[in-house]
Amino acid sequence: MGKYYIWFVVVVAGLAGAIRVLMPRRFAELQMNNLREAAAVSRAKLKTWIFLGVTAVFAGLYFSAWGHQVWVLIGTIFSFLSAAEVYFQAKFHTLDALIFQSRLLGILYLGLAAGSYVILSRI
Repeated sequence: MGKYYIWFVVVVAGLAGAIRVLMPRRFAELQMNNLREAAAVSRAKLKTWIFLGVTAVFAGLYFSAWGHQVWVLIGTIFSFLSAAEVYFQAKFHTLDALIFQSRLLGILYLGLAAGSYVILSRI
């Protein structure tokens, strides 16, 4: 099960990172359009709590019977990055801030995808 989840993270984080690094302005414009309404900001804050809940579940799994498996650690990091992305987009949704966030998180997602791929090759 762990290998499949790591492959999932490699593909999803790789695509997410590539889009954010290659087209940061366009991605930021799309996010800004999505966050124009107050209801969208509220939904983004709710998504933050959901992602933080998933992070807590993965962190709990890491210290449970499945303890210290690398795929659980990768899931924790991936969920935390997703929560941080949604939170900061809802908090700072000007175009310049979204462009900066897009570049920064794109680099972090690509790093997670590359690191996951390296770990996958060692399993």
